[in-house]
Amino acid sequence: MRDFELRDLTINPQRARALIGIVAAFFLVLLGRLWYMQIIKGDEYSEVAINQRTRVISLFAPRGMIYDRNHNPLVTNRMAFTVSVLPDAAGEIRRSPEKTALLAEILEISQDYVLNMLSPQRRDRLGYEPYRIAEDVGAEKAMQIYEQSWRLPGVIVEKVPVRHYVYDSFAAHVLGHVGMISASELRDWSAYGYGSNHKVGKYGIERFYEFELKGTDGAVEIEIDARQMPVREVGRQEPVRGNDLILTLDFELQAIAEEVLDRKVEEMKDSDRPINGAAVIIIDPNTGEVLTLLSYPDFNPNTYNLDFTKLESDSRSPLLNRVTRGAYPPGSAFKPIVVASALHEGIISRSTTWFDAPYPHGSGGWEPEYGKRCVYGPHGTIDILRGLQVSCNIPFYEIGKELGIDKLSELAKGFGFNQKTGIDLYPEEVTGLIPDRQWKKNAFSKADDKVWYPIETLDVAIGQGATQVTPVQMVQFYAAIANGGKILQPYLVAQIVDAEGNIVQEAEPVVTGDLGLKKTDLQIIQEGMERVTATGGTAARAFDGFPLKVAGKTGSAEVPGKQSHAWFAGYLPADDPKYAVCVFVENGGSGGANAAPIAREIFERYLFPEVFLEDES
Repeated sequence: MRDFELRDLTINPQRARALIGIVAAFFLVLLGRLWYMQIIKGDEYSEVAINQRTRVISLFAPRGMIYDRNHNPLVTNRMAFTVSVLPDAAGEIRRSPEKTALLAEILEISQDYVLNMLSPQRRDRLGYEPYRIAEDVGAEKAMQIYEQSWRLPGVIVEKVPVRHYVYDSFAAHVLGHVGMISASELRDWSAYGYGSNHKVGKYGIERFYEFELKGTDGAVEIEIDARQMPVREVGRQEPVRGNDLILTLDFELQAIAEEVLDRKVEEMKDSDRPINGAAVIIIDPNTGEVLTLLSYPDFNPNTYNLDFTKLESDSRSPLLNRVTRGAYPPGSAFKPIVVASALHEGIISRSTTWFDAPYPHGSGGWEPEYGKRCVYGPHGTIDILRGLQVSCNIPFYEIGKELGIDKLSELAKGFGFNQKTGIDLYPEEVTGLIPDRQWKKNAFSKADDKVWYPIETLDVAIGQGATQVTPVQMVQFYAAIANGGKILQPYLVAQIVDAEGNIVQEAEPVVTGDLGLKKTDLQIIQEGMERVTATGGTAARAFDGFPLKVAGKTGSAEVPGKQSHAWFAGYLPADDPKYAVCVFVENGGSGGANAAPIAREIFERYLFPEVFLEDES
C-alpha cells in the first residue's frame, strides 16, 4: 500500500478575502443590472415585450358619400371582407409553396400574385401594416380562410369599407373611381396620413376632391399568439368618415340624357354612321352649375379594376371624357363666336349684308383661287341673322378676311377658348386650339409650313382648319350669350358637408370674364340663334312643335376621310334661359339631323314628359 502524503489544507486568509470580494462584486454587478433593467428600463422593456405579442392594424375611414343636387345618393360605402397577412407571417408564407398555393386556391388568384403582394419590397412601404392580399372576397372565401387558419398562420380576415357606385356606370366620367395608391402618390401624400394600403381617387370627382373625401383613419390593437394568430382585441380608435359632396348634378336630367343617347347609339349601330363617341353637357347659364355631364362610351366604376385591360384596348376610348378632354373642330357651331368678334370690333351691324352668288363665280370680291363657297347656297343677298339661320359661309368668310387671323384668334381666346374653363374634374381639361400666326411659327419646323395663308383664316372663320374646342368650352360660351355676357366657371360640387352634417364649404358662381358686347349686339346673336330652330333654320326640323322657344346653332365639322362631327349648342327657354346645352356626336354627320334631335328629346322628356309620352304613343 502506497503512503499518501497529507497536504496542508489550511486556507490562506488573504486569498479568502480576495475570493469573497470577487464573488461580492459579481453579485453587485448582477443586482445593478437587474435594477437597471427592472427600474430604469422596466417600462421600455415591458412595452417591447407587449409589442412582441400585439399588433396595431389601421381601420380605414369610410370615404365621404357623393349625392346629386337633390341628395340622391350616387356613391356610398359598404363593408366587405378583405384577406390580409400580418407582417411577421409574410415571410413564412412566402417561403412555403404549400401555404402560398393554399392561399391562392382559396382566393382564386395566381400564386405569382400572392408572392407579388407579399414581396419584401412592399414591406418597406407598409411598415407594420398588414399585407392586404384580396379585397371584397365574399363571405364564402372569408369562411374558408377561417377554417384553414391552422394552416395559414398570420392570415387574417378584416372587414373594410369599399366604394359602391349605386347606379354602376351612371355619370361615370363625373364620379370617377378609386384604386390602390401608387408609389408616387404615396411619396407625395404620406405626410397627409396615407399608407401603402390606401385606396385613393384616380379619376373624376373622386380624384379632384380626394383630400375632402378621405376621412381620418382609426386603429385596432390586437394580441397575437406565438403562431401569429389573433387572440383578442386590446384597444380601438374608431375612424372618422370623410366629408360628403353634394353635386350640382341633376339625377333625373342626367339619367334621361344617358338613356336618350344610349337609344340613339342603338338606332345608329347598323347605319353608315354608327356612334363611337359622343358628349352631352348641360349647365345653368346663370350660375355655371353643371346639371348633366356625360361622355359615351363610359365604364362601370364598380368593376373598373377587373375591366381595365378591356377598357384600355377599346378603340372607342371609353376612358376619355370627351366633354373636357375631347378637342374637336366645331364647324358652324363656331359661327356665333365669329359674329361676337365682329360685333365687338364694330365691323358689322344688323343691317350689314353680303351676296352669296351661284358657284363657281363666287361672291362679290372673292378671289377665284380661294375656291370658297357656301355649300348650302346660293342665298343671294344675306344679312347676319339670315347667315346664322341657314349657316351660310359667305358672311363668315368676309368677317374672317376683314378681322384677320390674329384679331379673330385674340377675341376668341377672350371669349374663353384656347384656355381651361376651370371645371372641377380630373384629369385636367385640355385647352383646345384657336390658331394664329405665332402658333403656326412655333408648331412647324419647315419655313414653308410656318407661313400663315389667307385661306387658313377663312377656315378658322367657319370653325375648321386647325381650330379645336371642347364641349365644355362651347357650353360656357353659349351660356354667356344666354345670361347677358358673363363668362361663368362651370362647377360640379355645390357643397362639402362633414360627417356631422355641417357645411364645410359652399360654392358660389365665379365670373371668369365678360364677352364685352353691348346689349344690342347680344340681341343680334340671340335673335339669329333663335332663327336657327325656327322655320327655315338648320335645326328647324329637330325642334318642330317643341313647346319652348330655343336658341342655338348646329355644326357639321369636316373630318378628312371620315364623316363630319355633329354639333348642337344653345340654350332654353330663349326668352328666360334656364339651361345651356352642348351635344356632340363624333363623326355623326349633320348637326341638325343627329345632334339637335338628341338635345330636343332630352329636354322634352325632362320638361314635358306627358307630351313626350303622347308623341311616343
